[in-house]
Amino acid sequence: MRYVLDTNVLVHAIRNSPTWQQINQQFDLLNPENQLFISFVTKVELFAIGLKNAWGEKKMQQLEQIMQQLTILGINDSLLQNYIEIDAYSNGKHPTKQLPTSSIKMGKHDIWIAATAAYIYADLITTDKDFNHLNHVFLRVHYIAPN
Repeated sequence: MRYVLDTNVLVHAIRNSPTWQQINQQFDLLNPENQLFISFVTKVELFAIGLKNAWGEKKMQQLEQIMQQLTILGINDSLLQNYIEIDAYSNGKHPTKQLPTSSIKMGKHDIWIAATAAYIYADLITTDKDFNHLNHVFLRVHYIAPN
């Protein structure tokens, strides 16, 4: 399987939290047959979190090790188109896809993460509900409630 991991999933991984253990077991993420991706903004967010929270050398090395196991995807024209469409849809202004509720505010980083998953036809794993309205519209979302 192909998975894009939301930033919060990797924070759980760094902490080796029960939520991370559940996600890892449920999706068998370390199985070499699975492909793990992140958006470039996830990398930026994680290093910013580390800096702002004064993570020590050990935790930052752990973050670097995790990054080595992931494919980090940047921007290209196709991904940009996904961003535009997800943003329009979330605001209830997509020309062909109708949002079943009123507009839903999404953070710009979350839109990049969702656009990345949609671009590579990967499932998105997250521990927040920010992506739920996109499930089965642009991508498949796996929301895991944090323990």
